[in-house]
Amino acid sequence: MRYALPKYTLIAAVLLGLCFPGRLAADGARLAVGDIIAVVVEGEKDLSMNYEINDAGGINLPMVNLVKLVGLNTSDAAAAISKALEKTLVNPQVTVTYMDRGKLQVFVVGQVKKPGVVEVGIGDKVLQALALAGYDDTADLSRVGIRRGDEVITVNLAKYLSGEDLNANVALKSGDTIVVPNVGFVGSVLVTGQVGKVGAIPVSKGATFREVMGLAGGVTVDADTEKITVKREGLADPISINYKRAMDGDPSADIALQPGDTMYVPENETSYYTVMGGVNRPGQYPLKRKLTLSEAIGEAGGPDVNVGDMHKVQLVRRTTADSSMPVTSVIDLEAILKTKPSDQPLVDRGDVVVVGVHKPKTNVWQALQSILPFGWLLRR
Repeated sequence: MRYALPKYTLIAAVLLGLCFPGRLAADGARLAVGDIIAVVVEGEKDLSMNYEINDAGGINLPMVNLVKLVGLNTSDAAAAISKALEKTLVNPQVTVTYMDRGKLQVFVVGQVKKPGVVEVGIGDKVLQALALAGYDDTADLSRVGIRRGDEVITVNLAKYLSGEDLNANVALKSGDTIVVPNVGFVGSVLVTGQVGKVGAIPVSKGATFREVMGLAGGVTVDADTEKITVKREGLADPISINYKRAMDGDPSADIALQPGDTMYVPENETSYYTVMGGVNRPGQYPLKRKLTLSEAIGEAGGPDVNVGDMHKVQLVRRTTADSSMPVTSVIDLEAILKTKPSDQPLVDRGDVVVVGVHKPKTNVWQALQSILPFGWLLRR
């Protein structure tokens, strides 16, 4: 006769597994890839040590190579190792002790106390990760998402805890992102491109661009923040985002996002600036980050000694209104660096920086040398 487990018995068993996963594995669970075991071969110190079960499903022992152990308990593993060693040893006595589980890392975001990277054991399931990240009654366990590559798996852990669906607590894989929505969340926004964490971000009603960007971990150094767009169902054209104004809290730029929106942060195209004039290494340089005018000149080796004139630096920039008509600004960079370095401009893509050149100074002797060859002109 079969008996159904009472609900509270099931929950107690789940919590026991969350709190003491190593104990359960040591008391008879089958060994898995990544598990650490201690092998003692009586009288053989060179063989007695800790081993990690490798991707091939076993351990490599000297003289016998691979011994497969995945799926065995510790007693059976000891017997398998003993049998393999019989080829080289007489009546080997082997003991196997379970030490620790193999580890993998997943990422947990949303309604948890400690969002971020969580390290769990190989074979652990979603609830183990959530227990480590910490969740409470504000977490909506009925709509937990697991992003695995391009696939999004939605599981109802509430049904698992109630015993209605024992398959809902799925096993995790390295690199999974677990998204825990708030009970007040209305859906999710898909964030793609150059952000800290790509994937579906759960949002509540009225969530703004800045809030979602924070949940996505912000933009990367390679992001082109001038071309961020939001694609929304029902709109033919994507919505362009003014990143700087939105992140500054400007309500007109920090728009409210809707469930189903897709935010795209493109990668910054390789751009260049040019440094000419009185520098050590004139030429074209890639613009990979924000550079001040002095930093850009530094990339070109700095001003040439006795030649470069930092009092007369020209910044030539094409305007967006008419790219064929560049605007030239003459900047006394020497004076700015002495008084207020923060006032110097940033270099933009396509800029041309021209460092002035000192006029050569002529002393009296150099003047006489230039005159003497033509002394006959002074004769009467």
